[in-house]
Amino acid sequence: MDAALITALILDRPLCVACIAAKSLVRPEQVIEVFEVISTALVLRTETDRCLACGTTTTVYSIARPRLS
Repeated sequence: MDAALITALILDRPLCVACIAAKSLVRPEQVIEVFEVISTALVLRTETDRCLACGTTTTVYSIARPRLS
């Protein structure tokens, strides 16, 4: 359940761990654990950029929407 919710939150939207945790009601350390699960099936992007929720420039996480061929 947490993986699906977090995936939906970061699909095409880079967010920081603090904002992901706040929006999903999952503890920040659990968010990191969920990233491990998500990355087994999808490409999890990690970069330094502006979080689209809080505006802080920090490490953000996102998943690019799969392209249909």
